[in-house]
Amino acid sequence: MFAFVKPPCWLLDRIGAASYNGGTVKIAAVIFDLDGTITQPSLDFDKIRAEIGDIDGPILEAMQKMSPEDYDRAEKILHRHEFIAAEHSQLNPGAKELLDQLRQENRQLGLVTRNHADSVDRVCRIHDIAFDGVVTRDDGPAKPDPFPVNRACELLEVEPSRSIVVGDYLFDLVSGRRAGAQTVLLSIQESYSDFAREADYIIDELCELPKVIATIENGNQKNE
Repeated sequence: MFAFVKPPCWLLDRIGAASYNGGTVKIAAVIFDLDGTITQPSLDFDKIRAEIGDIDGPILEAMQKMSPEDYDRAEKILHRHEFIAAEHSQLNPGAKELLDQLRQENRQLGLVTRNHADSVDRVCRIHDIAFDGVVTRDDGPAKPDPFPVNRACELLEVEPSRSIVVGDYLFDLVSGRRAGAQTVLLSIQESYSDFAREADYIIDELCELPKVIATIENGNQKNE
C-alpha cells in the first residue's frame, strides 16, 4: 500500500498546477538510493563508527573534520566495510523486476549513493543490474546536498521536476526535494516515521512504485 503525503507545491510552481492536475507530467527518470533501497540494508554504521573511533552522527560529515591522516585511515575502514557489504549484498524483493519494468517503459534509471564507486560497481556486477547514470561520494558533495540528484539528472538529461527520487532514509528525501524532484520513501526502517514528512509518497514495497508513477502522471493526488 502506498500513501500520498502532501501536495508538492514547489513542484507545481516549477511545472504549473494546470499541467500537473491535467495528468500531463511524464516521469522521465527514477533515481534510486542503493543500500536499503535497491539492496537490503547491509552496512552496520555503528560498527563502522566504533572501528573509526571517536565520531558521532553521519560518518562522511564527521570525516570532513578530520586531519588528512585520520581521514585516510577512516576512508580505508569505510571502504573495507562497503566492499564486504557489496560482496554479501542481496537485492530487496522486487528490485530487479522493477528496474526491468521501468526500462520497458523507457524511463531513465539513476543511482545516487553515499557509497564508494567500487562498491557500487561490485553490486551491479554481482546482481546483473545497470543504471544510466550513477553518482557516488567520489563525484562531489554527498546527500543530503542536492548535488548528487542534480548531477544524476544532468547525466540522464532530464529535468529534476520530471524525476522521482526513491530512498529509505532522510538524506535521500532531502537531497531529492532540494534538487526539485519528487520523493518516495521506502518505509523499511523502523524510524521511517521520523522523516516521512520529507516524502511526497510512502511505499512499503518496491513493487508499489509503478502505481505511484501512474498516480503522478494521471494527476491523481488521492491517498490509495
